[in-house]
Amino acid sequence: MKQRNFIRILKILIFILPIPFGCVGPIFSPLFYLIIGTLSLMVLSQRGSESQGYGAKDQGMGFRTKDYGNKQELVGSVLYKDRIKTFLYVFLFFLGFQIIPLPIFILKVISPKTVFALSSLKDGLPSFHSISLVPFDTLIFSFKFLVFCFFFLSLIYIRFKKKDILSIFNTILLSSVIQVFFGLLKYAMGNKNFFLFFYHLKDSISVEKRLTGTLANSDHFAFFLLIILPIGFSLFFRKIKFLEDNLSIKDKIILTLNADKGLISYFAALILIGLGIILTGSRGAIITMLLVFLIFAQFSIYLKGSKAVRKKLKFIFFAISAVAIFIGVQNTVKRFAGTSFESSGRLLRWPNTISMVSDFPVFGTGFGTYRFSYYLYDTDEGGKWSTHAHNEYLETLSEGGLVGVVLFFIPLFLYVYSIIKMLGKRRHPDVKILGIGVMTSFFAAAFHSFFDFSLRIPSNIFILVLIAGLGVQIAMYKRRFYSEGSNYEK
Repeated sequence: MKQRNFIRILKILIFILPIPFGCVGPIFSPLFYLIIGTLSLMVLSQRGSESQGYGAKDQGMGFRTKDYGNKQELVGSVLYKDRIKTFLYVFLFFLGFQIIPLPIFILKVISPKTVFALSSLKDGLPSFHSISLVPFDTLIFSFKFLVFCFFFLSLIYIRFKKKDILSIFNTILLSSVIQVFFGLLKYAMGNKNFFLFFYHLKDSISVEKRLTGTLANSDHFAFFLLIILPIGFSLFFRKIKFLEDNLSIKDKIILTLNADKGLISYFAALILIGLGIILTGSRGAIITMLLVFLIFAQFSIYLKGSKAVRKKLKFIFFAISAVAIFIGVQNTVKRFAGTSFESSGRLLRWPNTISMVSDFPVFGTGFGTYRFSYYLYDTDEGGKWSTHAHNEYLETLSEGGLVGVVLFFIPLFLYVYSIIKMLGKRRHPDVKILGIGVMTSFFAAAFHSFFDFSLRIPSNIFILVLIAGLGVQIAMYKRRFYSEGSNYEK
């Protein structure tokens, strides 16, 4: 597949994937993974043939080097890539270990609570069973995980130009703006079925109170906007030459005043996205949005280095936070104050999930099995079927145990740490400001995941993996190492 076609398809997917409920459901979810998996494999299948064509050396995980006589160009390389690969392979092995049927006497030793749960089945205790209580669901989880691994590899395999990265980021921002407009139309008309005549959630939250967009659930929609908001910040501050070292404040003001209409468009988009997050009524999203301002400022300070600019940055972002608090407090404080600790679903599920973790501490119940495993602990919600813990960390810990959590999160930590470390050594202003947006998006996703399960929504994880893949491209933009000496292009 040609690079240009791949980018065009990505742009189309950015627009259409959030529309059918975020690709949730018995039809849209399988179709989503089929499209993403096929697209990724088409890109990766050309890897070997193309590398042989121009003498590129394969370095693993889609990172390659090209030889040009006595100098070598680093097309794509990330710190700790070998360790990341190793942990990913071990995690895939762990998923297989959760699925493989084991003799029941071994299962009694390594996961006694699994045997206890199986003993309550009508058919009696089987002779063999996997660590996963529902191995088919763990198999489905493994398939989804592989699809996103392939998608990430396809993103870092293709060498994007700066204009391609900016074009994709602009498309992501435009998609979120359209979603907010659509949500506001539904909000204004007070009709949850507006334009969604195939709406599949009958008992959804009323749109008269909370903005939902096309993702149906307001919390998931808030997450969608949250991870895109920092990208909008990056595009806006890039436009006003925010991190240019060779421009005075006066020059930056003149450039800003003489800027094209794009600057106003970015500013309007940020206001709309912020308004959309507030109108979702998501308490976790409001808190996360305020922290996003501050984290974006901290990353800017870390990469800028000028003391004078640091003070201005702090003032600007604290002022923005104050305005956001003033706007959002009226809708949000009421929800916080009206929370019933006895009836809140999250506050009931979290203690039960912790009990599940204590019973399956090492290997968990099996990734993807929470909706069935939790039923064993559902003593407070009257037999209500709960599909998620509304806390990604607790849910991952319950499904994977301590071993699964370590193997799952260490590669993510190494990725984020390596990108931050690489960005810290760069001087290119576009690289710095776009990199800040990527890292802040990851913070928004990580913090909001304490309160919800939005990463289980296919369209949301698609956008986040897309941003992560472009993060590698940004960190490596115009970075070349010359074998003859130590000259290094930042």
